[in-house]
Amino acid sequence: MDIGKLLSFVKSIPKDKLKTDSGLKEVIRDLGKKSGKNFTDQELNRYVAQFRSMAKTENVGSLMNKLSKKGFDANDLNNLKKRFK
Repeated sequence: MDIGKLLSFVKSIPKDKLKTDSGLKEVIRDLGKKSGKNFTDQELNRYVAQFRSMAKTENVGSLMNKLSKKGFDANDLNNLKKRFK
């Protein structure tokens, strides 16, 4: 899945689904299906816990820093910033 498709999917998620664990599981399950993966309940629980942890501790700057460490270049990061504005 390319970054454009991922961002369009993220923008389409109703914010109320991100407030509950069941909503998060549904979002993660849908994203997995769109990318050709099926997650077990154990994997979904792990991803929900990881999302909750990141939501408490991360901000835009720290996430952009992590993306740059994963190989995103400056142009990719600038494009991401523009799409989220």
